[in-house]
This record gives sequence, C-alpha cells and structure tokens, in this order.
Amino acid sequence: MILVHKLKLLFIGIPYSASTAISKDLHNNYGGKAVLRKHSLYSEFDEIASKTEKDYYVFAVKRNPMDIVISIYEKMKNDLKGNFTNLNLLEKNGGHISKRQRKHYLFIRKNNASFQEYFKKFYRLPYTSVLSIVKNDCDRIISFENLDNEYNVLLNDLGASSNHKMPKINQTKGKHDFDYYYTDEIKNQAIQVFAPYMKDFGYQMPKGWGGKKIRLHIKLTYRLINYLKKIIYPFRSKIKRKSVENSVYGKIQRSN
Repeated sequence: MILVHKLKLLFIGIPYSASTAISKDLHNNYGGKAVLRKHSLYSEFDEIASKTEKDYYVFAVKRNPMDIVISIYEKMKNDLKGNFTNLNLLEKNGGHISKRQRKHYLFIRKNNASFQEYFKKFYRLPYTSVLSIVKNDCDRIISFENLDNEYNVLLNDLGASSNHKMPKINQTKGKHDFDYYYTDEIKNQAIQVFAPYMKDFGYQMPKGWGGKKIRLHIKLTYRLINYLKKIIYPFRSKIKRKSVENSVYGKIQRSN
C-alpha cells in the first residue's frame, strides 16, 4: 500500500488491479511512500498508523473477476518473469508466492492444462478477493475498466491537478476475449462462481449468458467465505521480507 501525506491519501493495492501502475504514479508524482506490503489490509495499516493518518482518504481498485482469473491463468502458463519457478519467492522462504499459487502453477505446467481444465479444477467456490475484506474501509473504489478517468477524478477531488494516462505495467500477454476462455462447458460453473461477487461490486455477466438463477447455497457460501476471511485473514502469517529488489514496489520500498 502507498501512503501520500501530501494528499492525505492511502492506496490499498488489490492483486491484478493496477496496483503496480498506481503505486508507481503516486510515488513518482506525489511523493507516495510504501507502507507494509504491496497488498496489505487496512487493518494492518490501522495497527501502525498515527491518529492523523487514520483519517486519510482511502481508495482501492476493482476489476471484473472473470478478467482477473484469465490473467492469473496466463501469467502462470507463461511465467515470463520466472516468479513461479523461483523458490526464493515462495512464502515459506519469505517470498510472496503462496502454496496455493504454486499448486495451481504446477497443475497448469505439468498437464499443459487448458483454461477450461484449470477453471473446472480450482474454481468451485464463490469468488472473493482482498477487496471483499477491505471494501468497508475504502472511501472510494474506482474501476480498472475506466481507470484513467476515475483515477484522475479522484486526484482532482483531492486537490491534485491530474489529467494523464496510466502506463500499462505488468500487462498480461497473449490474452483473448472472454468467449475464448469461458466456453459452454464451464459457462454454468462460471456464473455460480462469479455472480455473487460481480453483483456486490456492480458488474454484469457477459451479454448473451442469460439470466440463470444463482443457487441459494452459493449466495450463503459467498457470505460465509467473506465473513471467515475478515476474521482469519488478519491473523495469517505476515511476510516480513521486502518485495523483489528490482520490482516496482521493491524499488519504492527501498527508496523510503
């Protein structure tokens, strides 16, 4: 997360949601400083923040979860930066790659798994994210899909003159449109997995998918998972090591 004293602003980075680009912009143009880890929770910040900092304006970015899962799959399949094969980056070794992520990566690579095979195996429960946990801590949530406009509006509202386009950083290579990934064989499963979260954050299912009813147990499971995450997640094992030295966030951390 990035703290900007000049604007009295706190940015909570959500994975796969422009957190690198925004962190870099806030650091380079507004004197933003890295606080804790890139994707830390507000509750963690609240433990170390001053009374004044606790009153700062808080924002995060939302992104269509169907697009996020595609990005996750493509990043694991291609592993262009070698993150998933670098054992030093595993959580057990002080890094940021979780045991779950490593398992997903190995399944894709060992089986040359298609997106449909990957999705059917690992996405059965309703989708949730870090944003589900910090939603109520945010004063504003802007959209990845309309990032340039909403980010500039936010900065202007805070008194910072801004009218620039965000650079594309960590952009996923080789992506296709939704229909390429969400084929008929997994469409019904995708509706049950994504619909509760998408409704929660103002997204619509793709046109032409029909109005398939969400099962009651899916809605209840979604609420239960979010409830449990809010309780358990703050007590998870904290990563104490700084981000990779030559990464954008790693460089910001070391410049503080």
